[in-house]
Amino acid sequence: MEEKRHTESLLYNISEAVIAVGTESKISVINKAAEELINLSTEKAEGKTLDEVLVLTNESGNTIKSKDYCFKPQGVTVQNLMHESGGVIQYLKLQSTTIKKPKQEDECIITLTDITREKMLEKSKDEFISIVSHELRTPMTIIKSYLWMMDGDKYGRLNIKQHEFLSKAQGGVQRMLSMINGTLNASKIDQGKLQLKIEEIEIRQFLERLGQDFELKAKEKGVEFKVRVDESCQVVYSDKVKLEEMLTNLLGNAVKFTSTGEIRLTVTKEGDSFVKFEISDTGKGIDPGDLKRLFHKFGRIDNSYQTIAEAGGTGLGLYIVKNIVESMGGIVGARSGGVGKGATFWFTLPSEYYEIPQNLRESAILTLAPVSESRISSICPV
Repeated sequence: MEEKRHTESLLYNISEAVIAVGTESKISVINKAAEELINLSTEKAEGKTLDEVLVLTNESGNTIKSKDYCFKPQGVTVQNLMHESGGVIQYLKLQSTTIKKPKQEDECIITLTDITREKMLEKSKDEFISIVSHELRTPMTIIKSYLWMMDGDKYGRLNIKQHEFLSKAQGGVQRMLSMINGTLNASKIDQGKLQLKIEEIEIRQFLERLGQDFELKAKEKGVEFKVRVDESCQVVYSDKVKLEEMLTNLLGNAVKFTSTGEIRLTVTKEGDSFVKFEISDTGKGIDPGDLKRLFHKFGRIDNSYQTIAEAGGTGLGLYIVKNIVESMGGIVGARSGGVGKGATFWFTLPSEYYEIPQNLRESAILTLAPVSESRISSICPV
């Protein structure tokens, strides 16, 4: 008993907000920092369950119950939980650990950290980036249109050198627009505002035009471009615009960093209900130690696959691809034999009509396009 009082005294006086609960989620200890953080006294918490005194929601408004994070074998860390205290919304980081006690009831120790200030700064930053990007996109689009008209001799013929200068200017404007669009997409992902419309897409028909565009780009560099779609791959369920953006991003990288050899776009079946898109090249490759840096925000690889001089991008492309794919229920990956040995990037997407899982709805705003009754019945027979 003395040891228990000593432990409770230590917990009560530490600066971090701590709550301890038993296996029935009854509160056994709530320290001073936790009382102040969530505006709850020990007397009010006595004899009550954690869910009665600590109401937590995620940013989508879904309530997070104590069973979701208490008494988990490996412990749990949850970011950006929301809690209302005295009419003020707080953002909290929650960490839980299970304490095993021989011949006694196990306890779950919950640590709460107030991250409201950091969250507000992050939101302000995202809003600033979004506003600036929107404001930049309009004038850049206007500049691009006027350059296009001049390059097309719409208002008088230009000489060869003038066309050369205009071509370089158009390329610069297009790169700037790509960077702006990438920044906007990343900002939407970070704010949970990415909008996706899931619909049934005929794979071969969809890839026909896209393949023609990249075949021309590859031919300009003296590189062979091949597309192969497995017979078992008929349809995929995805946002059509986002799927084109992702393939354009990955194929564009492959063309950019491949000088000789070939680029392959292969579509195969992955398991019973997924399709795998795989883009392989014989280009510059990736150092094995750099693979782990891929798909992270601003995850440039300056000494291998993406050099500053060649890439000229923001390092957001793969980060955006990863988040879009995962929001639609798929996964992404990459592999390479090393520098100079080419690289392969791949992602999977559902090949069957599906209901979007709740946990994926929290990372994006998704809707399902209408699907014919015959298609639904063939996939999900009654």
